[in-house]
Amino acid sequence: MYATYPIYMPSARYARENGEIELWRESKKINLDLMWQINDNASNAYYDRLLPEFINTLTETYGLERSMFVTARFIVAADWDGRYDKRAKERAAQFDFQDMKEAERQHKEENNPSYLDRSGDICSNVHPCILNEIFRYLMKMEREQPNLPPVEAEHDNEQGVEQ
Repeated sequence: MYATYPIYMPSARYARENGEIELWRESKKINLDLMWQINDNASNAYYDRLLPEFINTLTETYGLERSMFVTARFIVAADWDGRYDKRAKERAAQFDFQDMKEAERQHKEENNPSYLDRSGDICSNVHPCILNEIFRYLMKMEREQPNLPPVEAEHDNEQGVEQ
């Protein structure tokens, strides 16, 4: 459904300044829809031991890249949380969340503790351990993409990722 729709990476400010606000809005709408799918269904899928099926449905609907992008945003926003494993944090940090960087810069430069960039409204109420598992599974799917070099299977099993 949305799997082929490109993710708009720049911030809302950039989109406004460059006449691309509609692209930004559409991409954010899809990101929020994905976020609600995760918020509403991930915990049940985890507890029912259907997490791989749930993640496959997400990637079929939204695409692997967007599924990783939205889940990575949860992890980056809570980089202080030790329940996300090191590899997940490192991979999540590779995404370029311009709006988060812009909000942080604005906060520091203007010394404005109440500055809030509304483009950062993607957050999760799912337990971090479940989000960590989702992201690790998405990372495994990413490594298995045909255009990427293969990764040894025992490396996945080291961390308990289901085959």
